[in-house]
Amino acid sequence: MSNTQKKFLSVQDMVLIAVFTAIMAICSWISVSAGPVPFTLQTFAVFVTAALLGTKRGTIAVVVYILLGIIGVPVFAGLTGGPSVIAGPTGGFIVGFILTAIIIGLLMNLTNGKSEVVKLVITVVAMVLGDVACFAIGTVWFMVVTNNTVSVALTYCVIPYIIPDIAKIVVATIIANRVKKYVQIFN
Repeated sequence: MSNTQKKFLSVQDMVLIAVFTAIMAICSWISVSAGPVPFTLQTFAVFVTAALLGTKRGTIAVVVYILLGIIGVPVFAGLTGGPSVIAGPTGGFIVGFILTAIIIGLLMNLTNGKSEVVKLVITVVAMVLGDVACFAIGTVWFMVVTNNTVSVALTYCVIPYIIPDIAKIVVATIIANRVKKYVQIFN
């Protein structure tokens, strides 16, 4: 391999992707049933993964996580897996994690060389936009699968999760900025 050719993923990249895929699985197991859409730490894990690994590695980690779930590995909330989870009412939120990772990863590129305050603001904005994208995909998916109205979908899928997701964004922002600041492996 010449110096001009670059590997798509290094061994370090693959290890980080595997570790963060496992973190997402563990965080999804931490859930509280609350109607058709459980409270989990999945979105928190996606926020941290994308913020620390960036667009390519973060998105790949999310896709690997989803593919593991689709083939039946119990990585989703409630120790579930299989294509029926994706096809079900909450599947859109899981699929939405891909767009969440892309948005956060791309916007995190804007933090390079910025002050700590600007990095913090960009991180929060990235996570909020990623979360909104996930909510949009998940809510529309829920409406289609359950044949419900917008108001019912918002009642079940969005309103109860706004405050918990704000808390997840705050904690994920603190973790991402502290870890990225001190650990060069993620740069």
